[in-house]
Amino acid sequence: MNVLLLFIVQATYSLSDLGKKVYVEKIGWDWALLKSLPFIVIMAVPFFALALQVYVLSRYELSKTMITLGVLNIAFATGLGVMVLKEKLTTLNYVGVVCAVLAVVLLNIKQ
Repeated sequence: MNVLLLFIVQATYSLSDLGKKVYVEKIGWDWALLKSLPFIVIMAVPFFALALQVYVLSRYELSKTMITLGVLNIAFATGLGVMVLKEKLTTLNYVGVVCAVLAVVLLNIKQ
C-alpha cells in the first residue's frame, strides 16, 4: 500500500474542510457565498482527492486502506484543529491520536 498517496488524499480532504470552515467564518453564510470564486475553488479541491482515493481503492487492499484513511483523518483533523483553530486537547486526547497512528504503522508492517 502506498501510504504517501493515502497521506496526500487525506491531507487534501482535511485542508479543504479547514478552508471551507475558515472562509465561511470569515465571510459569513450567505447565498452569494456559493458564487464566490475562492469558495468554488475550495469546494473543487475534494474532487481531486476523490479521484486519488478511487485510484488507491482500486489498487490496494481495501481493509488496510480504509483503516489507514480513517486514522489519517483523525491525525489531520486533530493536528489542524490544534495548530490552526487553536483548539485545546487533553493528555488523553494526545494518547488517542498516538495510538491511532501507531495502529497504522503496525497495520502496514510487512510480515
